[in-house]
Amino acid sequence: MIPYGMSNFTDVMEQNCYYVDKTMYLPLLEDQAHYLIFIRPRRFGKSLFLDMLRCYYDLSQKDRFQSLFGDLWIGKNPTPLQGTYQILYLDFSKIGGGIDDLARNFDAYSAVQLDEFLHRYQKYYDDEFVARFLAAEKGLDKLHMLDARARRLGYRLYLIIDEYDNFTNVVLNERGNDIYHAITHADGFYRDAFKNYKGMFDRIFMTG
Repeated sequence: MIPYGMSNFTDVMEQNCYYVDKTMYLPLLEDQAHYLIFIRPRRFGKSLFLDMLRCYYDLSQKDRFQSLFGDLWIGKNPTPLQGTYQILYLDFSKIGGGIDDLARNFDAYSAVQLDEFLHRYQKYYDDEFVARFLAAEKGLDKLHMLDARARRLGYRLYLIIDEYDNFTNVVLNERGNDIYHAITHADGFYRDAFKNYKGMFDRIFMTG
């Protein structure tokens, strides 16, 4: 079966769908800069590639390596980084709303995804931190809390962002350059988000 429109790597593997193996590029990516942007047209397979990255590097899926990757190139040539990261996965195409709501919606989406992150890796954090983290309302507060605790414990964090330019392109097309500039430059909330990401994550991979 050809997995047209499918972006879940686990489903593709478990349903025995046709898959073009791109795992031989993983060692090459690891030799590049730690912060990468991959820009390609729609329907190029970017989302599926990102989900493959997540499955490969995700600490919580380390034990599934052979079942997911055993028949692929990387299954016979794993790198030392396989299964060593706690991964925050964001899809900015999920963020929308009017211009006055974007900052709030961005923070709310971030908060939900950070809660999901903590549920996935909850066993690596103490109960007091988990309770305090989940009680925080703002995504930015959760991000700062995670940064401080993961840094203290020596955990390696990987940020994967799909459609990083999705909602900003909508703003540019519909509201013009001035509004776009206000969001992405100076003290715009989108620029501030990346300022926080930069010092927090060991690796960042984005597509758009």
